[in-house]
Parts: sequence; structure tokens; C-alpha cells
Amino acid sequence: MAEFTGSAQLGKSVAQLLAASEDPAVIAALLPGCEALHRIDPEHIEGRLATEVAGIPVTAAVSVRRTVEALPGGVTRLHLRLKVRPDIGGQAVVAALVDLTPVSGDAASTTATWRSSSELDPMLAVMAGQRVEEFLRVSIERLIAGLGA
Repeated sequence: MAEFTGSAQLGKSVAQLLAASEDPAVIAALLPGCEALHRIDPEHIEGRLATEVAGIPVTAAVSVRRTVEALPGGVTRLHLRLKVRPDIGGQAVVAALVDLTPVSGDAASTTATWRSSSELDPMLAVMAGQRVEEFLRVSIERLIAGLGA
């Protein structure tokens, strides 16, 4: 399991970020090689992607789970969980807790801080562990940053 943290100032309000995080088309555009996602229930969207991981072509089913939690002090926590199931077998999961805090004096900006962890099943860990974990890290960071673009 790999863990990573990050932070960024995003040029959208918390409400705009939450709306973007709920839109399957927005999420699909931010995932490498994902053409479309569709909603399967209020918390889940899924689809397929075709991309490269460290130069190796990968096709996979992908699902994203999104929930929102209100924290004390005006902070909104966005829970994101990205699961990738390659066609060759196995699965990889990255989960992120993203704390969204309005920037004082700027209603159109939000500070996002996150901590993420990834987990690979044993088959993927043996085959391409570090490459897959790097792909997951980059994907979740791209997703968070892209919501604010």
C-alpha cells in the first residue's frame, strides 16, 4: 500500500467543485484514456478506459465512488475512490479524502488538501506494483486538480 498527500488552491467554489465531482462526463475527461462513464447509483459511476501504464497498453473497467461529508469549521470532505480492474485480471484501488476549505475573502477559490492511499491485489503487485501505484497517484491528483480547472 502506498500513501501520499497533497494540496492545491483551486479556482472554483466548494459548490462548483462538488457539482463537477458529481458529473460523469467531467470525471471521464479527467481519467487517462476514459471516454465515458455512466451513473449506476447515486454514489457510483463506471465505465472503461484504454491507456498506458509505464508504456504498457492497459484496458480496464473503472469505477468511481463519491460521497460528501460536512466537517466542523466550514470544511467539506470529498471522499473519492477509484477502482481499476484490468482485463488481464486483478484490481487496483486508490481512495482519497479531500478536504475543501473556502479561501477567506475569495468566494471563487477553494483550498484542497488530500491524503490518498492505494492498494493492489497480489497479482498486480507482483507484475507491475510501482508502475501501477504511480499511475493511481497521478490519476487521483489529476482528478482533484481537474475539478478546479
